[in-house]
Amino acid sequence: MYINFDEYTALYDPIEERDFNRLVFQACQVVDRFTTGVDGVKKLKVAFPVDEDSADAVKHCVASVTNLLYQIQEAEKSAFLARGYAETSNGLQGKVVSSVSAGNESVSFASGGGSTAVDKAVTNIAERNRLIQSIVREYLSGVTDANGVNLLYMGVYPRV
Repeated sequence: MYINFDEYTALYDPIEERDFNRLVFQACQVVDRFTTGVDGVKKLKVAFPVDEDSADAVKHCVASVTNLLYQIQEAEKSAFLARGYAETSNGLQGKVVSSVSAGNESVSFASGGGSTAVDKAVTNIAERNRLIQSIVREYLSGVTDANGVNLLYMGVYPRV
């Protein structure tokens, strides 16, 4: 892992450590994917930046991707609820009643959807990938590994 729970919570609102452990693993895999060249060399595993600014950029990148994944997770839960579903104490799921009328017995169920980038990323994998890619580029553009190779360079890793 490129960042630990304490480093994450220093940057973002605290989340459950169990959620963090799962999401940071995913975030590290994503960052590794963006920093691995065509030859399969994982730059962060081979030559993690020793320069403090570059190392911090990697940590902030992973924290930001972790935070995005957490927001998407929470938006998925909210979207489920907004579509009118709720989990009961016995684990069953049912529609949430939003209003009831007595005359002519009218019942309305909750529904809805969001329009933020995170809400769009919940239902659109391409949008999710675009958001993640923009975070990785924002934090890692111009950042080099311990051997001076740009982390986002996708060519064959130079022999140093």
